[in-house]
Amino acid sequence: MTEVKSVQKEVTVETLPSSAKAVFSLLEDGKPRTLNEMVGSVSFSPRTIRNALNRLKECGLIVAKFNFRDARKPLYQLKIV
Repeated sequence: MTEVKSVQKEVTVETLPSSAKAVFSLLEDGKPRTLNEMVGSVSFSPRTIRNALNRLKECGLIVAKFNFRDARKPLYQLKIV
């Protein structure tokens, strides 16, 4: 039987793509934002920002919170450690 080993790389902000760095720096002020709010603040397409958010979530750097004003649009915020 073949054994599969999981290799986990240490992720830092410096190793992220430029789009993820831009989203991370935008969220550094601690204010939760929707995807649409971020699109207006950085010069990337909505799809690129969505991919950056997914990358940041996978790395455990941000969390998506429920938006009580509009349940269709989650709020993204840096994860507090």
